[in-house]
Amino acid sequence: MFKIIIFLIFVLNSTLSYSHSQLTEILPKDNVVYTKTPSQIQLKFRSKVKLIKVDLNKVAEDNQKIKLDLDSFKNRSKEFAIPMPSITSGKYNILWRALSPDGHIIKGKSEFEVK
Repeated sequence: MFKIIIFLIFVLNSTLSYSHSQLTEILPKDNVVYTKTPSQIQLKFRSKVKLIKVDLNKVAEDNQKIKLDLDSFKNRSKEFAIPMPSITSGKYNILWRALSPDGHIIKGKSEFEVK
């Protein structure tokens, strides 16, 4: 009986962990200092998601929000490449939200610096 319970825990746990799409890569990378401004923001997911929100904020200026053009990202995809607006040196964060295939909201952030 004990072996059956342990087996079910592992099976259910692995099923639940794959129910939400995961971010597999983000650029600019978290906690990296860049000598020049990256040309784009890239988000790569394990499965197709719908981007709900991506914010780029300059940290030193009370999280000043910098406008991003997200109009072309209305369809689900595994990869998104958002053109980086003209930014100056400083610390920035990217806050993102997406809708996973199973309907759950997933979110994350990346902080980076441009020297």
